[in-house]
Amino acid sequence: MNPVMTSPQEQQTLTQELRQILAKAEANNTGTRAWRGFKLEQGRQLLELAARSPRMHVLDLSFDGDFNAVYTIRMPVPRWPVGERLRIGSECVFHVRYEEHWRWEAPPGWGPVGIVAPEDVFAPNLAPALRGAICLGRLPPGITVKDCTLLSYYVISMQQYSIDENDPLGVLNPIACEFFRRHPEYLPLTHAGLFEPWEPEDTPEQNPGDCDGRNE
Repeated sequence: MNPVMTSPQEQQTLTQELRQILAKAEANNTGTRAWRGFKLEQGRQLLELAARSPRMHVLDLSFDGDFNAVYTIRMPVPRWPVGERLRIGSECVFHVRYEEHWRWEAPPGWGPVGIVAPEDVFAPNLAPALRGAICLGRLPPGITVKDCTLLSYYVISMQQYSIDENDPLGVLNPIACEFFRRHPEYLPLTHAGLFEPWEPEDTPEQNPGDCDGRNE
């Protein structure tokens, strides 16, 4: 298989580390020519997001079969409350998976993105389970990995949410809906976008510790 050929724009945007991640994934890029090209472009766009945001780091990228990527973002993360106090973490590990037929068929809103850590994320649009799926609402066919990544950031930072249990497009945790109706002061956890700076002290009621949910 031919090595990855980076454009001059990529060479200016991606660091050497990010180019190596892309090259490693391309070395085992399977499927039809069109599918391989699509995955390569999605991977490049995801890495460009990481290059633009110092808070985002891509941990793994794979084009073997489905498109798969794992990345971490330093950000406020709502975690299961203690009583009426929301615990707030400072880092989230995401997993994005993209199937080939989603290029021409609409993926389910809960399909592309899930959370690996922490294990106790508490949000109306997140399934309370291991690798909890994030519901991104109604998604169009061919939605990009980049757009799924940005949508997921807004959902977990509570900049985009639904607290109506009857919403058929987004609610996966009715308990969280009830909690945030009682505590609108947490909405949103931050106004900072992915490319803007954020530090834990910027969000009140911080819960220090790592992101694996075991710091209580």
